[in-house]
Amino acid sequence: MSNLTQAQEAQFRELVIAQHGEVFTTSRQVAELFGKDHRNVLRAIRLLDCDEEFTALNFELTDFIDKNGDPRPEYLMTKDGMVFLVMGFTGKQAAQFKLLYIRAFNWMAEQIRIAHELTNWQHDFTRREAASVSNGTLHGQGLARRRIEKHALSQEQAAIHAKLQLCLNLTGEVAA
Repeated sequence: MSNLTQAQEAQFRELVIAQHGEVFTTSRQVAELFGKDHRNVLRAIRLLDCDEEFTALNFELTDFIDKNGDPRPEYLMTKDGMVFLVMGFTGKQAAQFKLLYIRAFNWMAEQIRIAHELTNWQHDFTRREAASVSNGTLHGQGLARRRIEKHALSQEQAAIHAKLQLCLNLTGEVAA
């Protein structure tokens, strides 16, 4: 999915939420993007013909605060829950919507995977850098080897920082 346009990437960021390593969306997002009243989407979720286990794993009833400051119900839903729901919607708009959401979830999962890989790379780099510094302070041969390693490690550190800059908006409380 590396051939996404910036517009598609921005759209995916709005469609899908990542929190604590999990990817999900909300019933309000589904309503907004599908052009439906939220109350109708809530009813459609309640009327889904799926078993209790699937419902418990893929739909979580929660509240949001509306523009008047009142709590209102909404569902958090996983990729599977959302797909199950919108598979019941019909028409050309429904087909485009389904494809967009599938791509959005897959894109976000890929972004999380990349962020984890970069974190592991950074941890490995830090361990190797510390060992290089430690060995360089022990004796002459270690110091000579440290001079050689320092240049290569500096280049690797620059590469890590460049990759991390691309993922900054996926770090922190929201995507953790």
